[in-house]
Amino acid sequence: MREDLHLNKRRFLHLKNLVENYTRTQRHLEEYSQLLPYEKIQQVFQKQRRREEQINNIQKAILKEHDKETEVRNLVKNYLYTEGYLQHYKEKLPKHILNNILKRQHYRKIQLENLIKEADDE
Repeated sequence: MREDLHLNKRRFLHLKNLVENYTRTQRHLEEYSQLLPYEKIQQVFQKQRRREEQINNIQKAILKEHDKETEVRNLVKNYLYTEGYLQHYKEKLPKHILNNILKRQHYRKIQLENLIKEADDE
């Protein structure tokens, strides 16, 4: 029970940060979209869509409506895509970016193992 409260507290903080970033970016888009090149605006829209997805996922997780199957599918997809990316660009990436990607891959693997373990326990 205490662990769930701690986890939800972290989720709320993350949700708050996401909503603040989303709102700030939306306001900047409204103010400066005429000054930005088309490619930059498209990047911002993609980032905003990712934030919307994250906000929805966190809301579902807090409300215990999260679909484990979809989460596992997305984790596997992201893991595999990132592995392919690393195979092609590993030598070209700066060391700090490579370390961040490898760290994310490690956490994805741990999260996937935990989800599979939870599914086996049920």
